[in-house]
Amino acid sequence: MRTGSPWRDLPSCLGPWQSVYTRFRSWSDSGLWSYILAELAQEGADLEYLMVDSSSVRVHQDAARTHRGQEVDAMGKSRGGLTTKVHALCDALGYPLAFILTCAQRGDATQGIGLLQKAIQPGCACLLDGGYDSDAIREYVLQEGGTAVIPPKITRTSTIPFDKHTYKERHKVENLFQKLKRFRRIATRYEKNVTRFAAMIAIAAIFIWFRF
Repeated sequence: MRTGSPWRDLPSCLGPWQSVYTRFRSWSDSGLWSYILAELAQEGADLEYLMVDSSSVRVHQDAARTHRGQEVDAMGKSRGGLTTKVHALCDALGYPLAFILTCAQRGDATQGIGLLQKAIQPGCACLLDGGYDSDAIREYVLQEGGTAVIPPKITRTSTIPFDKHTYKERHKVENLFQKLKRFRRIATRYEKNVTRFAAMIAIAAIFIWFRF
């Protein structure tokens, strides 16, 4: 995770690299890492605030040769080249709760509700940037008993007030991406299969929960 080393370069003291990778693949396909992350989030999350944001990850040239097709494995072309977009949800303390992977060209607002519904509860303030300013997201937060703290787009015909003081807390989700990208395996995508890459992100998120 830290170095981004190829599986073949694992130290021999850990056993045959094929055995290590086979176990990792099996646990990834079974959803084990996502389950652990969900349990940590359920037990320890501070849901006073929820924050959503996204960040793009450059796809390594070796990972780009996917057999199933790049779009199926959440790879898309952007100004930065071939990238994967990581949409993440965090709590009031900046701990990761859930994430969704898409192609780079997918808009942020399209994943907003899908992430919020994983943890939103009555009385929760949802801090999102202007990219998530849509009537659908605002209505969803209101229906769930939450408060949408979203700066309105300049294209809106009417001004929508929002709590600027509370909105300052949104920097914590940006800090979360900084922590995730300290892991070179996350800063650059080496996995061809989107399930394997999602497992890597889940493991990094688990490390953050345990403050490794």
